[in-house]
Amino acid sequence: MTKPIDTGFFRMIDANADRAAEGLRVVGDVARFVLNEDGLAHTWRSIRGDLWSVLGSVPGLQRRSLESRDSAGDVGRGFKANRHVDLLHLTRTNIHRAQESLRVLEESCRSIDLNAVEQFAQLRYRCYELEPVMFARLSAWEHQRKLDFNLYVVLGREFSHGRDFDDVAEQAIDGGAGCIQLRDKSMSKRELLVWAHRLRELTLERGATFIINDHLDIALAVEADGVHLGQDDLPVPEARRIAGPHFIIGASTHSAAEARCAVEEGASYINIGPIFATQTKKGAVSPVGPEMITDVTSAVQHPFTVMGGIKLDNVDQVLQRGARRIAVVTAVVGAPNITEAARALSIKIQTFLDGR
Repeated sequence: MTKPIDTGFFRMIDANADRAAEGLRVVGDVARFVLNEDGLAHTWRSIRGDLWSVLGSVPGLQRRSLESRDSAGDVGRGFKANRHVDLLHLTRTNIHRAQESLRVLEESCRSIDLNAVEQFAQLRYRCYELEPVMFARLSAWEHQRKLDFNLYVVLGREFSHGRDFDDVAEQAIDGGAGCIQLRDKSMSKRELLVWAHRLRELTLERGATFIINDHLDIALAVEADGVHLGQDDLPVPEARRIAGPHFIIGASTHSAAEARCAVEEGASYINIGPIFATQTKKGAVSPVGPEMITDVTSAVQHPFTVMGGIKLDNVDQVLQRGARRIAVVTAVVGAPNITEAARALSIKIQTFLDGR
């Protein structure tokens, strides 16, 4: 007759075998379907296959584990699930899930089969070795994905007619904005930080990229997707050194030379502008005109946004020059109906791009 302690012991083995296999399957599917990495997908699959082979090599282990299974009576079923912030978090969580479960299997088998102990340890170390590889590939993938937007809305309190930042941002996203930038020159940093936290939560919920203007410290504090820096702000190389290789850093440029320099220094994207006359930046440089887009894109091949006085009635001029990421302030945040204004711009941009 099986003792209760034996039943619990084999339930633990059964649960951790399933947990390890499930974690490995999730990570393998990310490599397969998201990254389209055949080699990585095959490697994770082989670890999962080797896991079941090791379990099957210990006489009676799988049979006794299955006989002891009591999913309905598992007190862990009531544990609260944590939210995955993004795909990178999901993947790392499941890698750790597999690593931890393999460790439990390894320790549990010390009283059963020392050969299995060694094989579980080898599987665990294979997961350790693959974790930074997956992290690097997914970070690069996520970096590019967060730059995959057409409409970039920059929040400016003085142009939004008293409407709160989060209301403006939510309505803009409803209309198709894929990126939101928080910019306000009049706020204290403490007040800006409060709004940054609120907007970070909103943009995560809605799947929009979130950029902080000027303030790298605030961007890092709220875990924004990136920061946008002007020519007089923290230099791009210093920002990159602080923020790391996969943090989005945008740089304002007003000439092909400035654009080339920003790219060489490590900017994730460059902004070209102001294209047309604008009231949103007092004392700004003179409009560079749509022609500057051609000058810059002839000098550098890099993701870029365009900004400055762009409206529904002149956006065609920048689209025809090759722009696909359009940044606006008053055209959306100053509109009576923010959602409709954003939607009209989004549709016009997408229609043009679809017709290319």
